[in-house]
Amino acid sequence: MEKTIESVKREIFVKASPEKVWKALTVPEERNRWETRACELDIRVGGSMSLDYGWGVSYVGTIKELVEYRKILLEDVDGHVTKWTITPQEGGSLVGIEYIGSWCGDIEMMEADNMAFGTYQFMRNLKSVYEEDMDLRTRFWKSWIGVLHRTNPGAKLGAKVVAVQPDTPAEGFVEVGDIITHVNGITTATYDDVEIAISESEVGERILLRISRGGEQVEVELTTIAFGQTLV
Repeated sequence: MEKTIESVKREIFVKASPEKVWKALTVPEERNRWETRACELDIRVGGSMSLDYGWGVSYVGTIKELVEYRKILLEDVDGHVTKWTITPQEGGSLVGIEYIGSWCGDIEMMEADNMAFGTYQFMRNLKSVYEEDMDLRTRFWKSWIGVLHRTNPGAKLGAKVVAVQPDTPAEGFVEVGDIITHVNGITTATYDDVEIAISESEVGERILLRISRGGEQVEVELTTIAFGQTLV
């Protein structure tokens, strides 16, 4: 039986001081530059953060711990904990996020992978905005093929398909249990690799998947559609 995990983490190095990264997390105008479309931030223990990311996704949490320039710990109404950390490093800061909870099995691990990936996309944008003054969000979540997946828990690198959405390009061509190892000839070792390759492609783009299925290699060519949409 697969082991239950109790935290999901992502980290990224940003060429910015801890003070500057702190402002990026705690000042509404700064946070809107790289992550949110709109936000309300009450930066004190017991205060709340209300974040609207766009794409129909939002978050509300209460601040449980606060260490200026170093840590913000939040808890939502369901008791889920999110911890942001800032660690000074030579030339900048290591910015980390950790989700604390309990995940086990394909569907829950897909949800954990998806949550961590979504945050990491914005962390990539934090780095881009503060290092190059370039907002990457127009590249994010443009397309999909209707496959839900997770980083493969076995020895084989890739993303394991856990569900195929009806009325999407993948229906009838991709199967639950398939392991996606390449997209357009590029190795995809994890959930993040597959999501970046597909979701940042243009709508209507042809996508070639190389799949491991029952010990055999299969290639499937599909055309992307707008993210979250169906063919009917």
